[in-house]
Amino acid sequence: MNTELQLLSDYIRRETGYAGAIDAEQDLLAAEILDSFNIVSLAVFAQEQFGVEFAPEELTRENLARLSHLTALIRRKLQE
Repeated sequence: MNTELQLLSDYIRRETGYAGAIDAEQDLLAAEILDSFNIVSLAVFAQEQFGVEFAPEELTRENLARLSHLTALIRRKLQE
């Protein structure tokens, strides 16, 4: 697992107590691993952890509900 995915997965487990497998392609909201509050907390954590800032239009379900999409967003922001 890459570093971003590992850090984000560890954060989810620590904050929610979820102990199951987290698939990078899984919709974490649909799977009820995260709720709307957790997804906002995850976005804040990602910004702080990786030193990036998401624009308001980037804070979408599409970008945040799947770890693969969130890590892609983080990588794009790091290249800016």
